[in-house]
Amino acid sequence: MTITLDNGRLRLVVNPQLGGSVVRFDRLTDRGPEPLMRPGSDSEHDPNRLAMYPLVPWSNRIGGGGFSWRGQDYRLAANLPGELLPIHGDGWQRAWQVEEQGDTRLQLGLRSREQLPFDYRAELTYCLEDAALEVTLAVTHLGESSAPYGLGLHPWFPRSTDVRLEAPAGGVWEVDAEQLPTRWRRLEAGDPWSYSAAASLPAGRIDNLFTGWNGQALLSWPARGIALDVTTLPNLSRYLLFSPGEEADFFCFEPVSHDVDAHHFPDPMAHGLVELQRGQGLRQQWCFCLAEANR
Repeated sequence: MTITLDNGRLRLVVNPQLGGSVVRFDRLTDRGPEPLMRPGSDSEHDPNRLAMYPLVPWSNRIGGGGFSWRGQDYRLAANLPGELLPIHGDGWQRAWQVEEQGDTRLQLGLRSREQLPFDYRAELTYCLEDAALEVTLAVTHLGESSAPYGLGLHPWFPRSTDVRLEAPAGGVWEVDAEQLPTRWRRLEAGDPWSYSAAASLPAGRIDNLFTGWNGQALLSWPARGIALDVTTLPNLSRYLLFSPGEEADFFCFEPVSHDVDAHHFPDPMAHGLVELQRGQGLRQQWCFCLAEANR
């Protein structure tokens, strides 16, 4: 069952039972709804074929099928067909409960202890405000022992030949065959992966994490005359950029709180994870604001 939010300018369709995912996010026009994220179907059963889903209690992959934390080893099963490693936590694959529902605001809740040491309650709120979609994701740790948490969003956007991305970053992580980080390199002026000014997406595959971001980005589709201004609160300093290549009809711009496989760095907190004791929480907000693109 899907739930629709509508403020007369924007429309959001959410499937609480399918990871709290967004099915569609559209601008309403005289010609009908115009997708601002890659549109999915109400009958779809795979969140990776929808418009957006939450990342909790971590983002992206964890190497080796688990990690050690405060002297305890934890094993995490692979949770996506074709993936050898656990990915994106479990929030995107769980049924969320509807806690509050209105014409322009929806609050969902999730209680999970499926992937120890992550024993938590999460809240996910979608709100349409004039020309903007505000998304808030919060998590509270309920386990007796502490655990390292991270949050993120995984939106899917339409990819066209004219799409442009502006998202200044200081560097990018190169990856191995398992898409795990191997070497960080600085992004110098003129680097084809530099988005300090609006630029096209790479022609080839990209699935890499960028760091040193200021938490603000602009995604634009000049031929359509529209753009999305992306902001984060508090400001996030990392994002993932994913696309199979120029032949794909989508790309993903994922604002996240920590590095890929941060659980295996000597100091995970220096790479964005936050240690939560029982009763402590973490909260993040994202805003996708409709704007005009320079043609």
